[in-house]
Amino acid sequence: MRASSLRFIAFGVGLAALGGCATGGGMFGDTSVKPKTVVVTDFIAAPEVDAIDRGFSARMDRNGTNYPILERKRRTLARVNDEIVATIVVTLREAGLEAQPGSEEALTLNDKAAVVSGRLRGGEEGDTKRKKPFGFGPGHIDAVADMTVSYAAGGSRKTLTAFTVEAKEASKPPGGKKEATARDAEIAAVLAAEHDTVKLSPDVEAQARRLGRAVGEKVVAYAKEQGWIAAPAMAEEATEQQVKMPEPKPAQKPKPRPDKPAT
Repeated sequence: MRASSLRFIAFGVGLAALGGCATGGGMFGDTSVKPKTVVVTDFIAAPEVDAIDRGFSARMDRNGTNYPILERKRRTLARVNDEIVATIVVTLREAGLEAQPGSEEALTLNDKAAVVSGRLRGGEEGDTKRKKPFGFGPGHIDAVADMTVSYAAGGSRKTLTAFTVEAKEASKPPGGKKEATARDAEIAAVLAAEHDTVKLSPDVEAQARRLGRAVGEKVVAYAKEQGWIAAPAMAEEATEQQVKMPEPKPAQKPKPRPDKPAT
């Protein structure tokens, strides 16, 4: 588990490596150009957001360390963060964007990047005299992600858009069982690269992935609006074939019948 996860630094989607594309628009250049790289960084968690996964904590204890309760919660929330980030990365890759986990802090002054920064917080549901906590785990109300998409260059930023995402907004992932297995394997590969070897319990994992997919879909929708994601060529060809209907054949005139001889 990377150290940045434990600090809950800002999560973002940095659309980096746009060098050579800036031909106008001042220091920010052309922000409508498709990014070459998407960097997904960590969430900030508001104080009311909690995470409890007893199965995950028990598996952590098997590694030889018996963490205090507060430390278990902190590590569980950090692990949930990584699950969300990995799901966002895979969702963006499925849409055709080059994505990977990373840190906004790694961007240099020479980088030109679009950045989606955000935080996890409690929603409006149950805010008044609520009996259930916000966050992840049995009995928790889903947390909400507030995000801002901005464009960074030369140490300055320009805000592009902002939106709020709830886990319930996530659509069902496309494809069948084969595609779902491949998607799970890709998420696992992203997590393994971040040294996350201990799995979350299935219910907590599902909560984290729903929110991650909802966030990823919002980013993909914005990328399509900006023209960063082109329509598949096959789909365009199919549309053209549907428009071009075959010309109807001209009606044939009936052949004249020969006159019968008089009797």
